[in-house]
Amino acid sequence: MARENGSKTVKKEALKAKVKYPEKYTAQAIVNYISEKHNLPRARAKEVVEDLFDVINAGVMKGERVPVGKIGKMYIKVRPATKARMGRNPLTGEEIKIAAKKATKVPKFTFGKSYKELALKATVKK
Repeated sequence: MARENGSKTVKKEALKAKVKYPEKYTAQAIVNYISEKHNLPRARAKEVVEDLFDVINAGVMKGERVPVGKIGKMYIKVRPATKARMGRNPLTGEEIKIAAKKATKVPKFTFGKSYKELALKATVKK
């Protein structure tokens, strides 16, 4: 039989404490939210948030596709090199030479299908 007044039940109830989402989503507001929700000192909550982003960064820098919660995946993509070519100035019609570009690595983020569906229901500030 489970004890209703046991320490485990009390801890679970404390973790489920309803904390209001922040009005503005700044780094400090997010740290404060996590601190209040999980009953942690702010310094510890900040450390947890920074550790999360450090782990994501480390995985991305290793070339992995790193999941970011239910939102999507972050990764590095190689943008291929382009050859030099002739182009045209759209205003004057004058032909110009477009220089070649080296291959570069760029950060990318792919949103998950469920997150894209949720985005359709979101409110947008103007």
